[in-house]
Amino acid sequence: MIERSRYLSMCRECAMIRKRGTFDVPEHVPARLRVVYRGIEYYPQGYELTFCSDGKVNHIAVLHDLRANSIQRVPLGEVREKV
Repeated sequence: MIERSRYLSMCRECAMIRKRGTFDVPEHVPARLRVVYRGIEYYPQGYELTFCSDGKVNHIAVLHDLRANSIQRVPLGEVREKV
């Protein structure tokens, strides 16, 4: 599991990557800024804080798949740093 503060730092660094491709997607995201969810590599694009119907906090990682050019919203607790 990745710590929220580390994840947010990675999001910030990815947002500052200057070289952009189609649809303003960062190119050449360094391996140190990539994360893994269910065996697939992504780069962290954002973070959402929501609440469940019982009032519990729900931490959501917004991940961008560089290969499929798609975005996933997944539980932050299930995201791992690429090793």
